[in-house]
Amino acid sequence: MATIVVTNRLLGADMPFVNVRDLHDRTAEILRQAEGDAPGFVTRYGKPIVVIRGLAQEDLEDLAMLTDPKLREGLEEARADVAAERVSSLDELIAEVQAKL
Repeated sequence: MATIVVTNRLLGADMPFVNVRDLHDRTAEILRQAEGDAPGFVTRYGKPIVVIRGLAQEDLEDLAMLTDPKLREGLEEARADVAAERVSSLDELIAEVQAKL
């Protein structure tokens, strides 16, 4: 998943769009200008094909979690366990571990 931000200042337009050719020809310039702004779009033949946005370091973990199928499956399973009341308190877990030691 590519994450880039295209800014209005760089593009000189009211909407944050850049076409594939401009992105190819001016990648470094666009990336330098991109940090920290609102989402933008890369277009091909005038149609948006990719949404691009800046990525802060603290957002990286969230992005990884959202795109990891195993993690998403585990979260769904955990939510189902909570809904079905198949959970234990921390105190119960500690007591269980201590009993096994």
